[in-house]
Amino acid sequence: MPSKKDMAIAYGITRPKIVKTFHKNTKVLDNGCIVWTKSLNESNYGAMCIAIKDKPEHTSFVPVYVHRFAWALEHGIEALPTGIGRLGTGDRLELNHICYNRKCVNTNHLESILHSENASIKKRKPKND
Repeated sequence: MPSKKDMAIAYGITRPKIVKTFHKNTKVLDNGCIVWTKSLNESNYGAMCIAIKDKPEHTSFVPVYVHRFAWALEHGIEALPTGIGRLGTGDRLELNHICYNRKCVNTNHLESILHSENASIKKRKPKND
């Protein structure tokens, strides 16, 4: 079952106004990164809220990572890592920023890898953002 955040992303990528707003709030850098220029969460990842009607009389504002939104927009919602990893290990899939820029939404700078690989000391660059 998809998470509420992934359901919001699935909804958002089908709405031209949301997609247009997403693109309007990005900037291309010389190094190839396409960075989110708006809200960041406490971990410095780009974030935006997507409004979804979960009941006729109620709208929820669901915060989502913009790099996950970009991935689903480019590759389809079915290609979005769902948190399922190797059988029996409890490890989950997630998107890794190859460029080490948490604000980057360039899908060429993202890869789907296991959390254990992403958290590995060898895989991590010293924090400087």
